[in-house]
Amino acid sequence: MKDIIEGFLKFQREAFPKHAELFKDLATQQNPRALFISCSDSCLVPELVTQREPGDLFVIRNAGNIVPSYSPEPGGVSASVEYAVAALRVSDIVICGHSDCGAMTAIAACKCMDHMPAVGCAMRIPLALSTKHATTRTSTIMSSLWCART
Repeated sequence: MKDIIEGFLKFQREAFPKHAELFKDLATQQNPRALFISCSDSCLVPELVTQREPGDLFVIRNAGNIVPSYSPEPGGVSASVEYAVAALRVSDIVICGHSDCGAMTAIAACKCMDHMPAVGCAMRIPLALSTKHATTRTSTIMSSLWCART
């Protein structure tokens, strides 16, 4: 935890001042061009792999970059997609996977998730993006990122 705190403090000292005007603008309005949905896996950093600056992407991350079918029922992914499309008016939706994804491997191998019931439930959600209520152009990028496993 100490290194995370030190990194945050370094950001405040060094990176933030260099981009102060950008962050000031983003505090009052954001206008991301794309909704970027990716895996929570620590090897995939959306802004890094796309070489985007803060404010360029509206990002959703979850295990397996799973997008449930549209429903008015409460849910973080559905609410975030709806907000990106209706409020932010993003022009593109990108769903980005990566190689050796643990969630996708578990689905493909039909692994038992009894020891992680919330994960098991999430993995049963169909991998579908309902465009019934979306007015954006949808594009899918499947990246072939290599994640070093130790």
